[in-house]
Amino acid sequence: MNRAILLPTVLSLIAGVTDVTSWLLLGGFFSAHVTGNLVVVAADLVTGTPPDIVAVLAIPVFILTTAAATVVARRIGAQSPNVTTVLFGAQAAFLVAAGMLSFTTHASAHPKEGMAIVIGLCAVCAMATQNAYLHIVPPRALSTAVMTGNLVAATVAATDILRTRGEAPSARAKWTASWPLLAGFIGGCLIGAVGATLFSDQAALIPAALAVILLSAQLARRRIRARSRTVIR
Repeated sequence: MNRAILLPTVLSLIAGVTDVTSWLLLGGFFSAHVTGNLVVVAADLVTGTPPDIVAVLAIPVFILTTAAATVVARRIGAQSPNVTTVLFGAQAAFLVAAGMLSFTTHASAHPKEGMAIVIGLCAVCAMATQNAYLHIVPPRALSTAVMTGNLVAATVAATDILRTRGEAPSARAKWTASWPLLAGFIGGCLIGAVGATLFSDQAALIPAALAVILLSAQLARRRIRARSRTVIR
């Protein structure tokens, strides 16, 4: 699997873990599929239930963080390797903060109180940073949090492959580009669900660890490329 496919797949994995752990541990809100909070808040309003503060704040915080990440990325230069490092670093920092706070405060016992809100918004900021990266750096914008488009793309591609008995190169290319994102997100959801069930608040460290590994891989890749350029010179 080449980097153009592997990297979004890993980001989908992180998004899936983050979304499920925040849903299960923090009272039921979406940190990755952030627009899903519109449904949650609307349902609360219709049923007369006071909406959770974190669900109300998630979208504006997501927008503000995306805007800030965009400004930073544009100033650095979208094609600069520093952009990926900075945005992955920000994602990791937000998820590490959320994981450490969750681990030390056991906020899931009081999901509507201040610390749980802070943890949830850290996760939202991490996902906003990830999505900003996906819309600024790669040549084609991808979705690692909302899987509807990827599901449709995979279904259409699979149908065309079956219909043409594998003789549609464009369908194979679409299938190759879409199924890893679905697999990554589903895998992340399963990991998050199992982690939250077995480890409770400590499960918030799982997306943090994955984000740190991704950042470390990015830094190692930059060092290798810099060393290669030095050797060539």
